[in-house]
Amino acid sequence: MTATGEIGGGGPTNDALNMGFAVISSDAGHSASQNPLFGLDPQARLDYGYNAVATLTPMAKQVIKLAYGKGPDRSYFDGCSNGGRHALVAAARSSAQYDGIIAGDPGFHLPKAAIGEMWSAQQLAKVATATTANGLPDITTGFTAAERQMVASKILAKCDALDGASDGLIQDIKACQANFSLATDVPTCTNNVRDGTCLTSAQKDAIGNVFSGARNSAGTTLYSSFPYDAGLGPGWSAWKQANSITLDPAAAAFTFTTPPQSASVLSQLSAYALNFSMDTDAPKIFATSGVYSESAWSFMTPPDETNLSALKQRGAKLMVYHGTSDPVFSSNDTTDWYQRLTTANGGDASNFARLYTIAGMNHCSGGPSTDQFDMLTPMIAWVEQGKAPDSVVATARDATNVVPNTDVPADWGAGRTRPLCAYPKVARYQGGDLNAASSFACS
Repeated sequence: MTATGEIGGGGPTNDALNMGFAVISSDAGHSASQNPLFGLDPQARLDYGYNAVATLTPMAKQVIKLAYGKGPDRSYFDGCSNGGRHALVAAARSSAQYDGIIAGDPGFHLPKAAIGEMWSAQQLAKVATATTANGLPDITTGFTAAERQMVASKILAKCDALDGASDGLIQDIKACQANFSLATDVPTCTNNVRDGTCLTSAQKDAIGNVFSGARNSAGTTLYSSFPYDAGLGPGWSAWKQANSITLDPAAAAFTFTTPPQSASVLSQLSAYALNFSMDTDAPKIFATSGVYSESAWSFMTPPDETNLSALKQRGAKLMVYHGTSDPVFSSNDTTDWYQRLTTANGGDASNFARLYTIAGMNHCSGGPSTDQFDMLTPMIAWVEQGKAPDSVVATARDATNVVPNTDVPADWGAGRTRPLCAYPKVARYQGGDLNAASSFACS
């Protein structure tokens, strides 16, 4: 894959290479799509967790020095998803190497998130109405596209106007959680007849469990809750109803579980996911065994994740963004981390670290959202000119966009923009053109 240097969001209109940067990108030592069994190799686990970035960054700087006669004046890191996890790990482990770090939809608790995915699959399996060719519950039938669209409409009905504008975007996501109730705001099916206009009581229990997050039989939380939001379309389903029984169980079985599962599990990942024990299997992310001397929790997560004092003291900056409809890495988890980071920094971390939540956005892009934005340019201005980014303008990729996003509703019109506000501020409508970012203020 060509190293171009991402700048954030979906359908980007520029990249770091085009902006004049020397760029390096990494697959962290493996191609996951080709061979999830890399996790059987203890060194490959560490490379995937943190060692790849720690090793490659000094090498890249040396290559730049050889090519240009001097090292880089400034160094930046940008990644989303697992790349966002790498970014937060770098902020903690490699703070001396970077002047600015951008972490998108960070899976910085990835082993727990994988457990959360399998938990979701198990909940949806309880209300599935069909089976797959291998005889297992077809979890796509537990919460159909029509039902997801209906629930999204009910969430919007209760929450859309909380930011002052009925525009299909829930900016005040925190207020929405207090306003919306799956139990009372979604119709309950009569006689358990499912027609897309209601949910059965069993579905409400199962879907409620999906959003409240994974837990064991003692009720102990294993991964974060997810906020109710409007982005319940194909991007949501792709993670909750497909990757949850393919990609995530592979990561859990071979990379996050210690000792890893037998390679034979590769041919039965759906069964592994649906039978994964929240009581006895989940704790294995904290285990060590023989040659696997470091647990997944140790090599995958930032050590002492709210202690970024070294990054702060050298004047480096951190920008984090997260879609509130991300179905795999919860924005609630990232918001909780940022609140703890704030507490660890005397009640205000905004002089070096800022978080931006993105209404309706799925995992790193997509969803009914303004998901096209450039985080790198404001990061450069912050690092090199001291201009702190109170907000970042984002664009909805409607049908007129260079790279359209089919999740954007047709009735939004063309060229909609919104400010992505630095948490805890929310974009609130002030009046004027509903499609213009300038009609909103962060407050």
